Amino acid sequence: MPPRGQSTLMHANLETGDQVNKRIITAAATAFALAGLTIGVMPASAATTHINFDDYALGTVNGQNGWTSTGGYDQEIVAAGKGQALRISNAVTSGSFGDQTFSPRVAAASETALTHFDSSFDIKTTSDAVQPDLRLSVSPDSGTGGRMSYLRFEDQADGVHVFFDDVTDAGPFYTMATFNESDIGTLTHGAKAHTVKFIIDFVKDGADVVTIRLDGKIATTGTTWENYYRFDNENQGGVVPPEVTSMLFRAGGTAVPANKGNGFLINDVTLASHR
Repeated sequence: MPPRGQSTLMHANLETGDQVNKRIITAAATAFALAGLTIGVMPASAATTHINFDDYALGTVNGQNGWTSTGGYDQEIVAAGKGQALRISNAVTSGSFGDQTFSPRVAAASETALTHFDSSFDIKTTSDAVQPDLRLSVSPDSGTGGRMSYLRFEDQADGVHVFFDDVTDAGPFYTMATFNESDIGTLTHGAKAHTVKFIIDFVKDGADVVTIRLDGKIATTGTTWENYYRFDNENQGGVVPPEVTSMLFRAGGTAVPANKGNGFLINDVTLASHR
């Protein structure tokens, strides 16, 4: 088990080099809980949506068709092959959450009402060669930084490694959660796009189930981060786990200015929530 300092860093961001305390993760969740509200009650755009960016304007994705990205990150809609895609890198990073790059919202999924959420997207690198220290995390999210699952994509010499993190915490209140990280696959560099899919089944009075598929094959299964919100010692007695309404594409950790204008290409994003 990692020492407490390392575990705190894992809670905070999970991207190497980011030193922001994990309390940032739950600031929005705590505010809503104290108000007696549930994250995700904002109007949803639809129960299901598909995005391929071909009808988007070139330039920042912020403000286009429900996307937000207000923090000055290295992201933009670019021409890609016969169509367009969202390009994003870690040339600019931050320890913040709410100003990062969020997809449009769909109807909220949680342990009540709509209990199933899935999202898929295609991802590839802009270069056949390794881009040193390139990384990006992607999470099903409340739309304000309340993450309920997590993948991190790291460009390495042999390809893009995909890391999955889930959470175990049996409680009671104030018990520090354990973030369990595993390397679940390696994607090739360059022209070939790889399809990544989150499938989440929210289970009332039981453990939620997260399934990750890479190029159609099950890469791993695990749990959501629900018990981090319920029991972790920094949540002041627990908060209601966030509902999932969108996907967060987050540039955290140490900024790598050399990756500006390059990074990852994201396309064919789908989101759905249903019973």
